[in-house]
Amino acid sequence: MNKKIPDKKDIKSCKTEKVWDLGNKVLYDLCEKYPRHKKDEEIIAKVWLIGRSYATAIERRHGKKDKKINDDFYKEDVTKIFRESDIDDHLKKLMKYKIITEENLLESLKAHYYLMEKIRKITDDKKRSFCSKYLHFHLPDLFFIFDSRAVGTLGKFINKSEYKKYTKIWKKKEVDEEYAKFSCKCFTLKNKIKHEYGDDLKPRELDNFLVEKADEINRQKKN
Repeated sequence: MNKKIPDKKDIKSCKTEKVWDLGNKVLYDLCEKYPRHKKDEEIIAKVWLIGRSYATAIERRHGKKDKKINDDFYKEDVTKIFRESDIDDHLKKLMKYKIITEENLLESLKAHYYLMEKIRKITDDKKRSFCSKYLHFHLPDLFFIFDSRAVGTLGKFINKSEYKKYTKIWKKKEVDEEYAKFSCKCFTLKNKIKHEYGDDLKPRELDNFLVEKADEINRQKKN
């Protein structure tokens, strides 16, 4: 049985201006102006500002034996791993798409997994959330924002029967299963909302909706 449809007022709210929009625009503009990963100062600016802004700083290295100070870690390890990677090729392939579809969803998930595995080499940690946010700011219409609050809220609006047809996607070796499953759920909810109201939410707007509902639920628990 399908779960409830989000309220129309909640959909309207997630599309209205937010106090965070200006700060996010700065990050979107930064990635649009400096989309590639060839110059150290551009790499550091993007990795540092996105990571710190979204509490997913890449320098948080759990269990990593190398205890370099953060400045050296950024200047030596972070820049090197991005410069020598093929992430620009992944992004270039995705640039031809305007929206997320069933046909290109797997390509975006492969790009996320590729970046996650590269970063794992210098952090010994899964940077799932960081990678989703980093890629989102480069291609905001193609990457859903992985957030613990969003993960927890999704289950209130969709169930397994509604997205099980995508099982073959998150079972592929070249994707991160947890992020792939999350993205398939987001894609399902996105389509569900479009079918009900005609509103084709962008990943940022869907994130607004999920986070606002999570905050609402938390406030209700405290009262």
